[in-house]
Amino acid sequence: MGLPVSEILEILTSISRELVCLHNEDGSYIFVSPSSERIIGYKPEELIGKSPYEFFHPDDQKSIRERAHKPILLGKENIVSTFRYKHKDGHYIWLQSKNRLLQHPKTNERYIHTASIDVTERQTAELSLAFAEEKFSELFYASPIGLVLAKGDGTLEDVNPSFARFLGYEPYELLGKHFSSISEESTLRKNLEFKSQADLGERNGYSLEKQYIHKDGSKRWGFVTVSVLRDQDGQITYLLAQVLDIHDRKNSESMLTQTNESLKQITSSLLSQNKQILSFNQIVSHHLRAPISNLKSIIQLLEETNNPSEKKELEAHLSKIADSLDSILEDLIATIRIQKVDAQQSEILSIGETFELAKNLLKDEIEAKHLEIHTDFSKAPEIRFPKEFLISIFTNLISNSIRFSSQTRRLKIEVNSSKHHPYVEIKFTDNGIGIDLERYGDQVFQLRKTFHRNSSGKGLGLFLIRYKMETMGGKVMIKSHLDSFTSVILHFPISTEEV
Repeated sequence: MGLPVSEILEILTSISRELVCLHNEDGSYIFVSPSSERIIGYKPEELIGKSPYEFFHPDDQKSIRERAHKPILLGKENIVSTFRYKHKDGHYIWLQSKNRLLQHPKTNERYIHTASIDVTERQTAELSLAFAEEKFSELFYASPIGLVLAKGDGTLEDVNPSFARFLGYEPYELLGKHFSSISEESTLRKNLEFKSQADLGERNGYSLEKQYIHKDGSKRWGFVTVSVLRDQDGQITYLLAQVLDIHDRKNSESMLTQTNESLKQITSSLLSQNKQILSFNQIVSHHLRAPISNLKSIIQLLEETNNPSEKKELEAHLSKIADSLDSILEDLIATIRIQKVDAQQSEILSIGETFELAKNLLKDEIEAKHLEIHTDFSKAPEIRFPKEFLISIFTNLISNSIRFSSQTRRLKIEVNSSKHHPYVEIKFTDNGIGIDLERYGDQVFQLRKTFHRNSSGKGLGLFLIRYKMETMGGKVMIKSHLDSFTSVILHFPISTEEV
């Protein structure tokens, strides 16, 4: 019993050395023979519905459209085109395609039939021979695209003026250099990996984006396509590189990335401010409720009593409540001032100089306590932050250290800075009495919270520090152990101007 025609066609197309395809008039694939996986790396189903222009080399697309695609649709016959096609593994191979127009006998719909073969080796050989011809020489030196001819070991044997201009050199200045000497280190690794694969015979070409080092020391982005030329024994004789200048495009991408990061920071800041508003509302509700309730009760009692001694006692209570309300309002006003970000202009500050200003404000307290302070801001000497805020943060931290110092040992403070992208970190550590974080960890930064008996603190310092940091997009953490140490870690965001 004979095989169905469809199976016979599948067998024939799978063993054929040709890649047989059927396309719509716009070029999109309708049928792709099974030989596609062997020739271009793709399975037929990976290409159906796609346009071959997605895989043509950018420099060949216009030529294919003008010299093959359009003439076929106009009825021209015997159209043969040679072009570069992107293999599934990423490198380009050369295909030669015979093209013709077919018309369905019943529907009269038109289709493009192509039969392609891999001519990479032939093209490479022809290119190698062309080096000896004047025509190739003219093309090489007149090309607007940077061209580089390197020996098998990577030493530059010839470069065209376009490539030399790209890097700010005269062509002769580049001859004899190894390509790695003009390559930026971070993108060189991938280049060397591809070169090593080519040396082992695993690649006959490769493409990558990489950075070159300009003569003035700056870095320039280029898109490099390398063709490997081999002798009869398979050894590399030359590497021909085409280098497209994509520096402006990469800069635009970088600017877009920075803009996105800026938007993320703004979003984070808005979320933080919203959180602060909610927290502020809770603070007002919590801290004003009790004294106002007491105030109402005492006023009611005053209205009900005629006893002079009772009135005097109630008036004394009124005075205490008034003092308490005054203190609470002062704290809340201080919080409101922090949230007026527009009034606080960030600037580049020397951390060391600003810390000295804070120390001078507390000079008497520091001397009375015989306070020992060690600082090291060498790893990150500057931050962008409102000066008034930073001085206030430092004075609050020093004041807290003095207030909660140990009675059994001399007070010591260590302050240092470091960079941990995207933040500058300032770590402030003292050897005071510490905080029981297991017990009070969730209350440390709350308003009017104190954690030591017989303390004169109002529970405002750490609260204000957190508000100032979060208002400017930063954050603060605390580590502590009872009767040992307390470390306050401040994270200041690094702006795009500082990167």
